[in-house]
Amino acid sequence: MSADNRLEFPIETVPKSGSSYVINEHVRWVRMPLPMSLNHINLWALGSNDNLTLVDTGMHLDDTKTAWTALLTSENLSINDVIVTHMHPDHIGMAGWFVKNHKTSFSMSRTDYLQCRMLSADTGDDVPNDAIDFYTQAGMTLAQIDSYIKRFGFFGSIIHPLPHSYNRLKDGDITTINGMEWQAVEGRGHTMEHLCFFSKELNMFISGDQLLPTISSHVGIFPTEPEANPVEDWIASCHKLISVLPEDVLVLPAHGRPFLGAHKRLNALIQHHEVSLQKLYDALSEPKRSVDVFNVLFKREIDDSNLIMATGESLGHLNCLIKRGLANKHIAEGVCWYEQA
Repeated sequence: MSADNRLEFPIETVPKSGSSYVINEHVRWVRMPLPMSLNHINLWALGSNDNLTLVDTGMHLDDTKTAWTALLTSENLSINDVIVTHMHPDHIGMAGWFVKNHKTSFSMSRTDYLQCRMLSADTGDDVPNDAIDFYTQAGMTLAQIDSYIKRFGFFGSIIHPLPHSYNRLKDGDITTINGMEWQAVEGRGHTMEHLCFFSKELNMFISGDQLLPTISSHVGIFPTEPEANPVEDWIASCHKLISVLPEDVLVLPAHGRPFLGAHKRLNALIQHHEVSLQKLYDALSEPKRSVDVFNVLFKREIDDSNLIMATGESLGHLNCLIKRGLANKHIAEGVCWYEQA
């Protein structure tokens, strides 16, 4: 990012894992650990200490449960409501735990709630043939397919069983917490119905994974919806957020530090994907499989730890080119090949 587009990070204090930092009388920043290279998630506790609404929860792991129990006790906090931005385990994983153990309410978008219920029910005992065909057509090897089959069902293992009911939130809904209004703002591409929350009075924006300061969120497809076009959805959502948010809003992201410069960052994300699409189009002067274009889209090395995500993101960009009329797809011997239209 050039000097002209440099973001500002006005909050110098970063809470340690398992602790919190009070930003103001309405917002508390909580940080919880993640067992991966992205080693933390930011969670936001809104309202007064004895009546907090928690936005996102952390992954359902023993370390997270221990950290939450210690934090609530040491700082004498009471969480009565839980709101989840989207269905990924680091955001929704502890929601059921809070409902069960702290009798909280539970709110999120309808699409992400239903999709999470569906995916977390997969146990690994019965891998759908559609999924195996999906990754075979993408060009994965038999060994890679076998590795996928062995890991199938992991998603549900890091999510506490979800409550059987929830409160639906949708784009434009207003939630009032401790006298402050927070408006739900829908984004798409990272998940189907990701919700962010904007307080005009506080000039703060809880962005979840829809707007991060230094990394680009995963925007890809999975076997459940192979013809989806999440990249176009993501780009459209970035344009939408530019129209909704003031440039001087304080962004409270799920990963990284709170920052100023929302429009700069959104424009950079749009440009990132548009440049990737152009590079991908240029690479399709000769037919290629989705696994053949990793070097076009990613700087990092792709191995078994990130193969599924890389494949999904490659397919997402390829689908976008197809939807834009810039690429064609054909299947030969069970594998999909892509080339310029």
